Amino acid sequence: MKRPIYPFFIILMIFFALFLPSSEAQQFVSFGTGTEGGLYYIWGGGWAKVMNKALQGVEVTAESTGGSTANCQLIERGKLQLGFSLAQVTYDMYADKKMKNLRALFPAYPGYYYFYALKKSGLKTIYDINGKDIGYVKGLHDTTVRIFETIGVKPAKSHILTHAATVEGLQDGILHCSAVIGPEKWPGLTSIEATHEIQFLTMTEKDIQAILKAFHAYRKGVVPKGSYKALSDKPYETVVDWNLILANKNLSEEIAYKLVKATYESNPDLVAVHPVSSAAKVENVMNTPIPLHPGTIKYLRELKISIPPSLISTE
Repeated sequence: MKRPIYPFFIILMIFFALFLPSSEAQQFVSFGTGTEGGLYYIWGGGWAKVMNKALQGVEVTAESTGGSTANCQLIERGKLQLGFSLAQVTYDMYADKKMKNLRALFPAYPGYYYFYALKKSGLKTIYDINGKDIGYVKGLHDTTVRIFETIGVKPAKSHILTHAATVEGLQDGILHCSAVIGPEKWPGLTSIEATHEIQFLTMTEKDIQAILKAFHAYRKGVVPKGSYKALSDKPYETVVDWNLILANKNLSEEIAYKLVKATYESNPDLVAVHPVSSAAKVENVMNTPIPLHPGTIKYLRELKISIPPSLISTE
């Protein structure tokens, strides 16, 4: 009687499972966010979970980092595959620092540039900052100084402080105004409105266009009416620095394509993570100052969307 040959086939199947490559093998993607507790960290962790649920064979791992500049550097060196960065920082890194491995995967959400004061200060326009003391966080110093130089605003003194210290200075009358970049309905401003009336300092269309000319990555933006108590009857026209998701140009086109497609098709799940995700839609994809990743381009061409030549790399 012949011995059964089933064990041989079992061993053969184990060999194929263990040693031969599989097209379904899990592919890990590293994603740099920001400091713990910040919006980059919160949104990035949520986006990674949504992607991992939506996609088979791809696992995105969100990592806490130093934010925009650090992420650009890490992506350029191949230490990260994806990362968050402000559009203007990205443009400066790409154009001035010659970081040619950076590509835009998609814009996640806009960061509105708010110039504001407490209403009791009497300030109303950005030109009322002339001769006044302004406070803001360190990361805004260079850009705010450039904006003031562009439109001819000259504060008495600029104070680099934490947001909490700036708010305290405004309440005590030591500071007259502040500048900050944040999303629509930013908690840092809504929390002030819980106890104080604020006034957004307006800019003219001429001011906005001058700033857009000076900052290649900025876009015009409008904070919708009703976003804050101070905007109960009107919107706030300002400039926007988009928060981008960047990718190393060597990231697989197929993986990039899957991530972009899943992002746009899973928008309701992303909005559940954070309301700012309502802006992560295909109609906002052109709000990037550097070339798009080939995976993004593939997705847009599927949708018959025209892509400006400036956003298609020739390298």
